[in-house]
Amino acid sequence: MNRKKIAIILSRFPYPLDKGDKLRAFNQIKYISKFHDIFLFALNEAPVSKIDYDMVAPYCKEIKVFKLRKFEIVVQSFLSLFKSIPVQVGYFYSPSIHRQMTKAIKQINPDTVYCQLSRTALYGKELPFNKVIDFQDAFSMNYDRMQRNMSGIQQLFYKRESIRMKQFETSMLQWFDTTTIISEHDKSNLASQPNTTIVISNGVDLDYFQPQSIAKTVDLLFLGNLSYQPNRAAVDFLIQHIMPALIKIRPTIKLNIAGASMPEELKKYESNNIHLSGWHDDIRVAYASARLFVAPLFTGAGLQNKLLEAMSMKVPSITTSIVNASLHATENKEVIIANTTEEFVSKIIQLLDNPEQQIQLASQAYEFVSKKYGWDQSNQQLVDLL
Repeated sequence: MNRKKIAIILSRFPYPLDKGDKLRAFNQIKYISKFHDIFLFALNEAPVSKIDYDMVAPYCKEIKVFKLRKFEIVVQSFLSLFKSIPVQVGYFYSPSIHRQMTKAIKQINPDTVYCQLSRTALYGKELPFNKVIDFQDAFSMNYDRMQRNMSGIQQLFYKRESIRMKQFETSMLQWFDTTTIISEHDKSNLASQPNTTIVISNGVDLDYFQPQSIAKTVDLLFLGNLSYQPNRAAVDFLIQHIMPALIKIRPTIKLNIAGASMPEELKKYESNNIHLSGWHDDIRVAYASARLFVAPLFTGAGLQNKLLEAMSMKVPSITTSIVNASLHATENKEVIIANTTEEFVSKIIQLLDNPEQQIQLASQAYEFVSKKYGWDQSNQQLVDLL
C-alpha cells in the first residue's frame, strides 16, 4: 500500500485521554499511522504539555497546535447566536486560525483531509481535497434529549442548539465527500440518510482493559468526564434519587464517582456511602475495585466508552435503553437495562445479592465486546475509507 498524506483536524489535542472525542481520535491516529503519514492540526484552549505532546508525536509526521484565545471564544460564541450555526461550532471557530490552517494544509497537499466533529467543519469545508468528517455522535439528537430534561433559559438554549445542529449536520453532508458516525442509531437520527455516511464504531483497548483480581472496595462505580452535561446529569440522578433509595435497603452500600473535571459543589455529597475519587492515572483500578458499573444516562448520544471499558474488564454493568440503543448488547445476558429509579434500585440489589449472576453477566459481556468492539476492527474500516 502506498502511504498517503492524511491531514487530520481536531477540536482538541488528543491527549490526555480524558474525553471521548480525544480517546477516539488518539486510537484512530495510532492505527492510521501504520499505513499513512499523518499531519495533525489541533485546536486547544491551553498549552499542550511536553508529556502529552510526546504521547502523540510518534504517530505523526507533523503536528501543529493552534491556541484558542478566550476573548475570541467569547466573541465567536456570541456571534453564532445571530448566525445559522450552533454555539458549539462558533465556540471553536477562529477566523485567524482558519487562515493559518488553510495555508498550512494547502502547502502539504494531502490526499485526504479528515475532520473530527462539527466543531471543525468550517475549517475543512472549503479545502480543495477529498474531505471526510466524523460526526461521531448525532449531536442534534443529544441536544433534543437535553432540552427535554431542562427548563427555563437552559431549555430554550438547547432547543435552539438542537434545531441549529440538525440544520448544520445536513449542511455538513453536502460539504464533505464522506461522513462517518459512531453507531447505526445515531445515523438513523440524522435529518438526512445519504449512502456517504459510514458507521465507524468506537472500540476498546482489549489488551489494556483486561480483568484484574483486586479487592472490591465499593459496590457501585460511575465514571465519566463531569464537564460533559449528560455525565453530570447521570451523577445527579445517582446521588439524589438512586442512592437514597438504596441506602434505605442497604445502609452500608458504597458508590464511587470517578473521572475528570469533578465539580467542587459535588463534594458536599461525600459520605460513608458516596466517595468522589475523581481522576485516576490508571482508571483500571477504579473499574476493578467495583462490584458493579452503573450508567444512568438519559441524555447524550453515541457509543459510551466507559461501558465498553467496564465490560472489557468483566465488571457487570447496568445502563439505560438509550445507551444500549447504540451498544446493541443483549439485555439480561450482556448488560442489565433500567430506566427508572425503581428499576435501577431493584436490579442493583438483585445483582449484588447474586454473585453467580454477576460472574455470568461479566463473562458474557467480555465475550461481546471482545468480538465486536476491538479498536483494530473499527479502525481498519477507517483506513479502508481514507
